[in-house]
Amino acid sequence: MATTLNPGEAALLVEEGDRQRRLAISKTPFTIGRAEECDATITDFKVSRQHAKLVMEGGDYFVVDAGSRHGTFVNGARCERARLKNNDVITLGVAGVKIVFFHGMPAHNPTNVLLTRLVSKTDISDLEKLRLFLEAARSLTGGLVVNDVLRNMLDYALKITGAERGFVYLKDKNKDRAPVLACGLDHGGATNTNDADVSHSVVREAMASAAEFITGDALQQQALAARESIVLNELRTVIAIPLRTRHGAGADVDGVLYLDSRSVSHNLSGVSHDVLRALADECAAVLESAKLVAAEQAAQQYRQEMEIAASIQRSLISAEEVENEFVRVNARSIPCREVGGDFYDVHTSPEAVTVIVADVSGKGISAALLASVIHGMFYAQISSGAGLVDAVGSINGFLCSRVAGQKYATLLAAQLSRDGNLAIVNCGHVPAILAQDGTVTHVNDGDMPVGLIAAAKFHVIERKLAVGSRLCILTDGISETENPEGAEFGTRAIDTFLLRDGPIPKILEAVQLFCGNSEAQDDRTLVVLERTK
Repeated sequence: MATTLNPGEAALLVEEGDRQRRLAISKTPFTIGRAEECDATITDFKVSRQHAKLVMEGGDYFVVDAGSRHGTFVNGARCERARLKNNDVITLGVAGVKIVFFHGMPAHNPTNVLLTRLVSKTDISDLEKLRLFLEAARSLTGGLVVNDVLRNMLDYALKITGAERGFVYLKDKNKDRAPVLACGLDHGGATNTNDADVSHSVVREAMASAAEFITGDALQQQALAARESIVLNELRTVIAIPLRTRHGAGADVDGVLYLDSRSVSHNLSGVSHDVLRALADECAAVLESAKLVAAEQAAQQYRQEMEIAASIQRSLISAEEVENEFVRVNARSIPCREVGGDFYDVHTSPEAVTVIVADVSGKGISAALLASVIHGMFYAQISSGAGLVDAVGSINGFLCSRVAGQKYATLLAAQLSRDGNLAIVNCGHVPAILAQDGTVTHVNDGDMPVGLIAAAKFHVIERKLAVGSRLCILTDGISETENPEGAEFGTRAIDTFLLRDGPIPKILEAVQLFCGNSEAQDDRTLVVLERTK
């Protein structure tokens, strides 16, 4: 049973590639993995569905591996269980995923420490303003009202420095990463969108170099006095502070806080510089949070779309049990991701039952799309009365004309007539297995996969299936399943199960035990056709 915790006590900073997000640890145990029900969901398919968990014992946090396939590491050392310290780095055995553990401090700039340092050096009214702003900024982080945060930051920055106007520029990702005006105010708090006489060269340099420009008399600074906009507008106070956010091991500048004035500000003390930096850092943290939440929303939308796609794919596949007066077909298909490149289908008519099992190269969305195309084409061909060879030939021709060998599929189609005649077409697929009269044989004959060579020829393999006999068709997600030592499950292990009742659940259980209950790395599909009369 989970125990609720104070969400401010500890947090995780989760980094997946260029994407970061901060998660408060609000309960124990706190689960990490690929499954959507985990408290920290990691999208990388190599991460186990239930990879690890955080537990709190005696006031300390521990990370515990949950039997993951690739292991859990703390600061580079693999562990089954380890006590965590502030800033420890947790990795999940795959590249591109890093989790930083924080305890007793927020997972971004500790501006409260700065406030403590400034108490004896800054006017209490300025500190009070700064404190109120930081509280507001942190509260706005949840709602991500970015424009309000920028406006508040400018308002307090103008009051603290005495500058006449202020602007915030953000990096435009679509225009060569150039600074674009996001917000502007004058000293009275009114909106100001006229930045024509701003020293844009200072803004660009602050953006490009991540360097600060802070001066109380720009006309006396030789380097700044040469800038045309400063001379023409007689600017005496010029301030430009980068808005820095963390990305991986380094830092990036996502914007610039710019202030200027025609008079020399008397508030530009060393303490005010620190206050401005605190404002800029807090604003950058809020902006980064906005990006991360937007990315998380996009990821959530993607997951919802994948769930819909998976539901559609499941609805297109035949039922797990199909039976008529002379045949019973049982099947299971288990994708290793939300959608898969495996599929099976069963088509029945008064005189014959046709079964297809296919495995498209690759995984994920592209494989699922091609699987749907092949599925639909085969169904249309068989429904129109085409034979197995003609149906497979049409699929091969279509794929070769459209994907030109970039994608291909192995498939095995079988048709059992009422009189027991069995026709098989194997296109580079795992051999079919026949169990009859107490013996098991593997049908090793076959042709090329579909989608590779337009001129490929296909032929029918004929057998006679007696009453009570079974035909088993599987994909290599079963036969190539590996155990911890790297050995493959193979097909011979299936033989004995086909001579018993209810073979499919027993075969799938044996496969799972063989691989040590680790997660499947490929789709698994299994079909058993039995002649009943």
